[in-house]
Amino acid sequence: MILALDWSRPIPLKDASKQNLIYSVALDKMPIASGVYVFGRRYGSKFEALYVGKANRIRGRVKGQLNNVRLMQHLKNAKSGKRVVLAARFVPKPGQQKPNCLKLIERALIRYFLSEGHDLVNIQGVRLRRHEIISAGKHPKRYFPSPIFLEK
Repeated sequence: MILALDWSRPIPLKDASKQNLIYSVALDKMPIASGVYVFGRRYGSKFEALYVGKANRIRGRVKGQLNNVRLMQHLKNAKSGKRVVLAARFVPKPGQQKPNCLKLIERALIRYFLSEGHDLVNIQGVRLRRHEIISAGKHPKRYFPSPIFLEK
C-alpha cells in the first residue's frame, strides 16, 4: 500500500514566555487537514526529530501540544539548533481509511527516526527506550550497518 503525504515548509517555534508558554508557532501556517507532525530541531543542514504525532486536525493538535509542558520542556532541553515543527497532510487514495493509515504513518516515522538515532520522546515526555546493536568482525558492512537502533 502506498501512503501519500504532502509536507509543508518547516515552521519555526518562537519563545512564548510572555504568554506563560515555552514555545508558540504561527498556527495560520499549519494545515487544518488530517496528517502527521514532527517537532524537531534544525542545525546546519541536518534535522533531528524530537516528537512525532498524528492528528485529525493538525493545526488544533499542534496548538494543544504547545500546552504540553513535558513535551515543550524536552524541546527546550534538546541540543542546540532552531526548534521547528513540520506538518504533512495525508492524501488518501480511494479505499484508504484515514485512522488506520495515520497510525501506520506515525509508527513508520517513529521507527525511522529511532533507527537513525534521534532523541524521540513520547506524549508523556518520557524518552523512548532504544537499544543499540554494534557489529564487528569480518562481515561486509553493507550487510549489517553499525550501529543498528531498536525501539523498546
